[in-house]
Amino acid sequence: MSENNVGFGVVGCGVVADYHIGAINDTEGAKLVAINDVVEERAREVGEQHGVAWYTDYKEMIAALDVDAICICTPSGIRIPIATDAAKAGVHLVIEKPIDVTLEKADRIIQAAAEADVQLMCIFQLRYGQAVNQVRQAVQGGKLGKVTLGDAYIKWFRPQEYYDSAAWRGTWDMEGGGALMTQGIHTVDLLQWIMGPVKRVSARMGALVHDVEVEDTVVATLEYESGALGVIEATTTAHPGMPAKLEFSGSGGSIAMEADQITAWDVEGEESQAAGGAGTDVAKAASDSKTFGTEGHKAQIAEMVQVITAGGRPAIDGPEGRKALELILAIYQSARSGETVELPLT
Repeated sequence: MSENNVGFGVVGCGVVADYHIGAINDTEGAKLVAINDVVEERAREVGEQHGVAWYTDYKEMIAALDVDAICICTPSGIRIPIATDAAKAGVHLVIEKPIDVTLEKADRIIQAAAEADVQLMCIFQLRYGQAVNQVRQAVQGGKLGKVTLGDAYIKWFRPQEYYDSAAWRGTWDMEGGGALMTQGIHTVDLLQWIMGPVKRVSARMGALVHDVEVEDTVVATLEYESGALGVIEATTTAHPGMPAKLEFSGSGGSIAMEADQITAWDVEGEESQAAGGAGTDVAKAASDSKTFGTEGHKAQIAEMVQVITAGGRPAIDGPEGRKALELILAIYQSARSGETVELPLT
């Protein structure tokens, strides 16, 4: 570390890199020191824009003495060599969702970080919102009585041009999935974080509108270990795109969220609450992938700085970040086989 700052490098200069760079630049104790991209023009442009070193070879970047941690913002299916090489070099890891596209690859990354004794954080920035934490406390604290339903609805829209903008988009090998893995994973993560582990799933999916390998529409039914039931619906075909919704119901009340706002709070013995969420940055992501705010990323980068400098583990470490990936892969397995799939996957 230099000047008491944790030096961050960013690997991959696509859309999501802007959120990491903005979060690093706005976080006390963090310093952007390097940029990497396989496209030289893009690496140079972003590096010069921020006045930092730029590289086309990630190995050269992680060997730099001022790089303490890297943010991996590449397509999901090519992360394992970057993550494992960085871990072996003693560089801490911040990895965009999902960790990788298979459990085998995710587990190899988790193992590499553990063996090298470096920190691994998976980005699920929506967990850091005030509203979702309030909802989680209510559900897990028993305010809804016996919880019977936990549902997620991600009815977003992406035009064909979105998929055509990069060769890796809409492919199983590089993106790992479609509407559920790429757009829906944040909401799936929140659902299982609030409701607890899922016991079994049954699903159907298809590419109903877009010319892609992966699904643009999927519906799954869930049975949680608690005995509660639930539904996940995810699509990128719902023009013009609606904010993602979470709904929780039980014998003592019901709570609903839309994007990052509570839209219904009907709990026995409490005054009902409701607030609109359609105008927030998180809500706008339903129709535009470039509208997320950076607050959640800033919270996670700040946490990583604290962990690196003072010790401990990130709240969303490798095993925690793996959970949403496993649930989504179980849904895909069920949709392909037409059979109910039990969790955990073996």
